[in-house]
Amino acid sequence: MSELLRLGIVLLLTAGGYAVGGGLDDLVDRPTPETVRLITSVLGALVGYVLGGAAGRAIVRQVDTAAARLERVSAAQLVAACLGAGVAGLVGVAVLLPVLLLPYQRYTVPVVLLVVLVLAYGGARLGASRGADLGRFIGMRGRLEVATPSRGGGVKLVDSSALVDGRLVEVARAGFLEGTLVVPTFVLEEVQRLADSGDQQVRRRGRRGLDLLRVLQDEALVVVEISDEDMPRFAEVDAKLAAIARQRQAQLLTCDSGLARVAEVGGVRVLNLHALADAVRPPVLPGDQLTVRLLKAGREAGQAVGYLDDGTMVVVDDATAAIGREAAVDVTSIVTGRQGRMLFGVLRDET
Repeated sequence: MSELLRLGIVLLLTAGGYAVGGGLDDLVDRPTPETVRLITSVLGALVGYVLGGAAGRAIVRQVDTAAARLERVSAAQLVAACLGAGVAGLVGVAVLLPVLLLPYQRYTVPVVLLVVLVLAYGGARLGASRGADLGRFIGMRGRLEVATPSRGGGVKLVDSSALVDGRLVEVARAGFLEGTLVVPTFVLEEVQRLADSGDQQVRRRGRRGLDLLRVLQDEALVVVEISDEDMPRFAEVDAKLAAIARQRQAQLLTCDSGLARVAEVGGVRVLNLHALADAVRPPVLPGDQLTVRLLKAGREAGQAVGYLDDGTMVVVDDATAAIGREAAVDVTSIVTGRQGRMLFGVLRDET
C-alpha cells in the first residue's frame, strides 16, 4: 500500500511538473520548450518519489493505529456510532436544505457542510455512548470492554464454582447483587472445559454456567466485565483469583471453601453463596420432620443420602432399604460447615 501511494504521488507530481514546464515556454528561449518540460517533469517525479514514500508510510501507520483502536471497540458501539452519525447528518441536511437555496452559495455551502459534519460527529459520539443499550435491544451479546479495569469494593471477582452453582442469577434478580462482576478469561476457559467434559453431569454444570453468564449480560442485571487480566507468576487458578482480587481491591464471589480460605488469609473479602443460602434458609431444628427422596448410600454402613430442594444434604441412619423412594425423616442433628449445612436424621417411626 505504501508503494502504491508513492506511485500515485509520483505520477501526480510528474504531471504537475509537465504542466508547469508548459507554462514556462514563453519565458525561455534556450533550451527548447520540450527540454524545459522534460526537466520539470523529472523534478516533479523526484519530489513525488521522496514525498510519496514519506506520505505512504505515514498513512499506513495512521491506518494501523486506527485499526488497533477499533479492535478495542465492540461491534455494538461501532454500529451505534454509524447509526448516530447517519441520523444526525440526515437531520442536519433536512433542516439546512433551505439555506442552500439562498444566494451566495459560495458561502452557504461551506457553512452547511461544516454544520452537517459537526452534527454527524455529535451523533456518532452519542450513539457510541449508548452502544451497549442498542446491543441489548437488538439482541447482540458481547462483553464489556474497559480501558481501565474496575476497582474498589463494588467490584466482585467471580470464580467458576459461583458461575456453575445456579443461584447467582436469582440472587442478582432479587437485587442482592450490585456493582461490577469481573469474570477473568481463564475462569471462562475453565467453565468451557467443564462444558466439554465427557461426564454428563459435569458437562451439564459447565453449560449451565455459560448460560447463566449470558442471562446476566442479556438482562443487564449487573455490569459484567470479561477481563483478560492474568497473573502469569501463579500457576493455580485459585492463586490467580486471590492475587487479582487483592490488586483490584475487589471482593471474591465463590462457592469453593478452599479458595475462600486462601483468599481470606490474603486479606480478600469473600462472598460465599453457601453462606448466603444458609442465612436466608428457613430454620430447621432437631426434632423437625422432613420428607426427602433418598438417592444413594452414605459413607457409613446403613446410611442413605438425599437432598432437599435447596441442595442441603440429608444423611439418614439405617435407611439403605429406603433408597430410591421418598421417606419421612426425623431430624436429629445439624452440622454447618463452609460447604453448607448437613442434616442428620432417622426414618420416622410410623407406629
